[in-house]
Amino acid sequence: MSGTLFYPLVIITAVTGFFLSLYIRNKKAGKQTLVCPLRASCDDVIHSEYSRFFGVPVELMGLIYYALVALVYIGLQFQPGLIPDQAILWVLGLTATALLFSLYLTVIQAIVLKQWCSWCLASAGLCAAIFYGAISGYTIDVFTLLAEYKFLILIFHNIGFALGLGGAVLTDFFFFKFFKDLRISEDESKTMSMVSEVIWFGLALLVVSGIGLYLPEMVRLNESSKFLVKVIVVGVIIINGIFLNLKISPQLVNISYGVKHNHKSGELRGFRKLAFALGAVSITSWFSAFLLGMFRSVPLAFIDLLSIYLIVLGIAISVSQIMENYLTRKVSA
Repeated sequence: MSGTLFYPLVIITAVTGFFLSLYIRNKKAGKQTLVCPLRASCDDVIHSEYSRFFGVPVELMGLIYYALVALVYIGLQFQPGLIPDQAILWVLGLTATALLFSLYLTVIQAIVLKQWCSWCLASAGLCAAIFYGAISGYTIDVFTLLAEYKFLILIFHNIGFALGLGGAVLTDFFFFKFFKDLRISEDESKTMSMVSEVIWFGLALLVVSGIGLYLPEMVRLNESSKFLVKVIVVGVIIINGIFLNLKISPQLVNISYGVKHNHKSGELRGFRKLAFALGAVSITSWFSAFLLGMFRSVPLAFIDLLSIYLIVLGIAISVSQIMENYLTRKVSA
């Protein structure tokens, strides 16, 4: 099938997404109830604290994204010469980022809010359809362009690392600073939630740019022990981040020391120990990924390099539990 046959699919999907986002935007602005098919809880989702990212309403981001994609592909359909190949490449990256962001929002509905928004799920489906159409219908030499823009992509990759690593360091710093007085307030919890958005943004930038760096050199990288371990480390960061930033952080107020809770015996302590362990996994994994990215090559086999990472990870978790025990004894004294 010719790549250009996918252009109408992308255009129709993007226009549909635009009007869907506009519908949600108008309902929120007019403070009207958003009718939700399938007996879901759309209002609870679209008015939650996760309905904004860096303070920008998610539906507004959707409006801009869908409009941009629609305009680019309308240009490709009717005036292909007006759209340079470089612009197509960046739009492909944008569709991948949008897909990751929609997955992030879906995970929030499932794990944090435990509420579903039918329109939000529909938007996620539209993002997936656009990504599929964009990937299936590209008519440019993507690998050559990626190789040509390797230096620029590498800059974005390093920015992603800087944001993610910096955010992880700040999160752990705030985490232990907040526990210094053995109490975490709601405002402090919100501060950490804001930092977690920086981490997720950095992680998305890291993944998308990483794919851009991988594709032109996949044959060589598939044989690299350093690269394979780095992929595993990034996977650990993602899974750990889901639990730490989406499960633990929203409940930080509930794990404050010195405040009465209605938890079962031992539940609060176990939750607190888990928070310390996940924090250790986060900072260790981000530093590991950063160090692996710094070296051009590592003279170690895959299993040896992976073993070193796992050993360091185990030590970090053990240290975190020692610190948690120390704080527990301190508050009990």
